[in-house]
Amino acid sequence: MKENNEPDMPENCNAPKPVLHKPNVMSPIWLLPIVAILLGLYLMYQSIAQAGIEFRIHFANANGIVEGKTLIKYQGLVIGKVKKIALDDDLRSVYVTAEVDSKAEPVLRENTQFWLVAPKASIAGISGLDALVTGNYIDVAPGDGEYSIKFNAVQTAPNNLPDDQGLIVRLSTDKLASVRPGSEIFYKKIPVGQVHSFKLDKDTDNILIEAVINHQYSYLVKDNSRFWNASGINAEFGFDGVKIQTESLTAIISGALAFDSPTDGIEVKNNQAYTLYSNISDAERAVQIEFNLSNTNDIKIGNNIYLNGQQVGEVTQVITQSIDPKTQQVTPKAFADVDPDVAELLRAGTQFWVEKAKLSVTETKNVANFVTGNYILFTPGQGELQTTFDLVSNVDDLIPNKQISIAANDANGLAVGNKVYYKNYPIGHISHVTFNTKTNLIDLGVNIYQDYAHLLKRSTRFINISGVSVDANVSGLNIKSAPIAALISGGIELVNDKAFKSKSRHQQYQLYPSLALAKLGSNAFKANKTITLLSKPSHVISNGAPVYYRKLAVGSVADFRLAADNEHIVITLDIFSQYAHLINSNSVFWDVSGIDISGSLSNLKVQTESLLTIATGGINFDNIKPVNDNKVSLAKSKATHYKLFRSFAAATDDRPTVTLTFTSGADINVGTEIKHKGIKVGEISAIKLKVEQGFIEATAKLETDYAKYFVQQGSQYWLESVEVGLDGIKNANTLISGAYINVTKGQGKHVSRFKVLNSAPDIAAENVGLSVTVVSQRLMGLTPGTPVYFRQVEVGSVTYSELSAQSDKVLITLNIEPKYQHLVRNNSRFWAVSGFNVDIGLTGATLKAESLKTILAGGIAFATPDAGNNSNGSGQLAAPFTQFNLAQEVNPDWLKWDPKIEKPTK
Repeated sequence: MKENNEPDMPENCNAPKPVLHKPNVMSPIWLLPIVAILLGLYLMYQSIAQAGIEFRIHFANANGIVEGKTLIKYQGLVIGKVKKIALDDDLRSVYVTAEVDSKAEPVLRENTQFWLVAPKASIAGISGLDALVTGNYIDVAPGDGEYSIKFNAVQTAPNNLPDDQGLIVRLSTDKLASVRPGSEIFYKKIPVGQVHSFKLDKDTDNILIEAVINHQYSYLVKDNSRFWNASGINAEFGFDGVKIQTESLTAIISGALAFDSPTDGIEVKNNQAYTLYSNISDAERAVQIEFNLSNTNDIKIGNNIYLNGQQVGEVTQVITQSIDPKTQQVTPKAFADVDPDVAELLRAGTQFWVEKAKLSVTETKNVANFVTGNYILFTPGQGELQTTFDLVSNVDDLIPNKQISIAANDANGLAVGNKVYYKNYPIGHISHVTFNTKTNLIDLGVNIYQDYAHLLKRSTRFINISGVSVDANVSGLNIKSAPIAALISGGIELVNDKAFKSKSRHQQYQLYPSLALAKLGSNAFKANKTITLLSKPSHVISNGAPVYYRKLAVGSVADFRLAADNEHIVITLDIFSQYAHLINSNSVFWDVSGIDISGSLSNLKVQTESLLTIATGGINFDNIKPVNDNKVSLAKSKATHYKLFRSFAAATDDRPTVTLTFTSGADINVGTEIKHKGIKVGEISAIKLKVEQGFIEATAKLETDYAKYFVQQGSQYWLESVEVGLDGIKNANTLISGAYINVTKGQGKHVSRFKVLNSAPDIAAENVGLSVTVVSQRLMGLTPGTPVYFRQVEVGSVTYSELSAQSDKVLITLNIEPKYQHLVRNNSRFWAVSGFNVDIGLTGATLKAESLKTILAGGIAFATPDAGNNSNGSGQLAAPFTQFNLAQEVNPDWLKWDPKIEKPTK
């Protein structure tokens, strides 16, 4: 043996020599649990290091706070979350347990404040708007003191000064008005700061206000600046109106302050003290100007001065007896304070005028001034600075103009200040109205503005466009006039036409009542013409009643008497000489007496020519192609008279007529509308009671464009009026609009007489299709609405039934819906399927019926054979109101027909 214990090997042994290895100290598999332990220790450290800090907040209630959802934020960053909510021991409040990030530990100090942020809207503004998106949250205002984990929540966010405080000023006032923390501070209507807080000074009993001017505007506050209250609305009531003053809409809602910045002042530092004045006048920062008045009644103390819609001053004093020291003449004066910012605009050439409220028969202007009071407007001048100006009563007096004179027969609708229009545009105004005793005419002084003086020519004619035309209904008031101002206040229109003849150089302009008369020229102003009318006694006419031509008074009623037949009235008219040429063979006369009211409550039309016609009656005429005979003669008399029609519509109405019969006349009257799908297509023009026949007969006028659709066989008329039943109220709209007649179009031959149903037919208008008639020996219980079947599919219904002319058969009208009417051919067969048939035999009974519905309500069925040989036309589509025999029962062979009928293409 060798020393290393190796066995001795024979010399001749060729076996390999073994190699010995030492085993490893530790297996690599042990690395896994070591890594896991290290990782666990790291996670444990992370969990301990990042664990939040729990603390409690005491709230009055838990409204808006949700466990696990409500966040805690600081400067918009989430630093924690609510974990738990629990009631306090006294059950009157709650404790909220929350957790904040460990990094936020510095906020947990004794004087830290917590409050709940939730959306809140009020007249002063909106807060917490971000909570609408993120939900309610708890905000934090860090404080100082010792570390703490117990806090009491505050109700609202603390009112702390911003980090960038800006310039702090101290204001003192005897009343706060509507100023509050957050009220804005304005400089020249630009917000430059806010009120921070206020308190009551116990020593002086004044209110001390702390305000902050934004840093970028702090240079505006000078040592001689003055602050005044611009809060809300300052209103003063008096006999001259209501004076309303405000700085801005924000100031109206939440209050505001304003201040000035004199150029000779020195910038100030924090906590400078100022007096807060009630308004700009009390602050004595206005520039005083003087007015020479043309009328002391135009303005009062407190009237405002405006420039471009902004108030820049107000009248402070009015002196009615001011003596000019130079001329010794009494000149009324007024003084006003204006904003120093506009003082540079008050130069020579500046023009001031008064905007007044006017409300009268002749003029309506600035009606709002009855509430706000008169005010002054001005246009800046370009000359030297000055403080004394003329104040005129009307802005039109400032416009350069050319004066002319116009003669008028009367002053109807004319007054000083009325406008002169050219193509509905104002180009001048009436300066004076006087009566000329020499000519017995009205002289009008008219100013045509210089810019439009070129429109004046010797052929120019002027028209009086004063007057009122009213169409009133529930939805509003429809007023028609050339310019709307002329309708209310009156006016004159200037017209130039090549057809007009020129007047002589020294001839005065004439005022014509209408354009039609203006075209007549001098002929409009020439012996009266006498004509006679024949009318029924129903017309209310009296001596002196006006006669109109196109709403122009051209004559009057001279006399009226009973005609020789004792049934008519002969009316004598006196037509003014200048209008005599208007009477010719085409003249048509109609009654316009009193007030003509037509329509319904939802579309009320009130028409009258004038107040005079309401009291005395009136007649209108025009020259048109007579639709009806415009002249009549009495029996046994050769004399002819113009016919007096009931209305213009009666005189010219050539619409087609249709006769309608009613069982009762309770809901109908002359003017009751006829509608199709809500559109008016006609109206009732006359109603007669047929006593012997026992019904009401009405004549209806149908609109020409639609009449052909509603005078055909198959048209249906029915009365639509309010119906009250257990299932509710139907046609409630007729309570306002009144009853009306509905109609559906027909498809048959022309018919001029229809019976009006008391209620709507069972078939809706959109389902009205092919009408056919089936002839039966008896009615078999078939009533309107009874279904019509094809292959047991309901394709129509019974609409009407009546006896034949000889009363030996029953004629039953069917309506086949539009989508199925192609199924009815000339060779179709109809049979009754009312009730059911029972076959009884030894093996039992068999019940046969078309359907369960036919057992209860009955019905009619039909079948159509194959077209086959259609040379005789038996397989063609049935025409409207084709007659078919109604079999009492079905022929079994009919049920075997299996035609393939395609719907024809349109």
